[in-house]
Amino acid sequence: SHCPLGVYVMPSSDNLNVWYGVIFVHKGFYRSGVFKFRMTIPESYPNLPPSVTFLTEMFHPLVDAHGNVSMSQQFPTWRPYQDYILHVLHYLKNMFKKAVLDGLLDKHCFNKEAYRLYRTDVGVFGKLAQQCAQLSITESFLFD
Repeated sequence: SHCPLGVYVMPSSDNLNVWYGVIFVHKGFYRSGVFKFRMTIPESYPNLPPSVTFLTEMFHPLVDAHGNVSMSQQFPTWRPYQDYILHVLHYLKNMFKKAVLDGLLDKHCFNKEAYRLYRTDVGVFGKLAQQCAQLSITESFLFD
């Protein structure tokens, strides 16, 4: 019941510290996107934060070329027993929203080109984000 709407997660059958998930985005630049991700929970959780990697190709300021997500804007310092997996899942859902994109700072962005385009040419950024969303719903990505 703590999982945000449109986000689904399931632990790996091989390792309970690895969860697989999917985010359905219905509005904004990434509308119609279905983005798969893997969350790795360290053995020392909640003292250390989980890490998230998108398995779907992603053009986003917070995501590097390997799919790794920058959490430092939302969680500059991880606070054990105050920050939890549910907060990470909510941030993953919200990172596709305009309000979060508008508030991003360069130092937290792994993809500097996506950040630059969002700031200087939102039309091109929008086309690339929508291309990313459309690619995410092709059969080869959905059923891989």
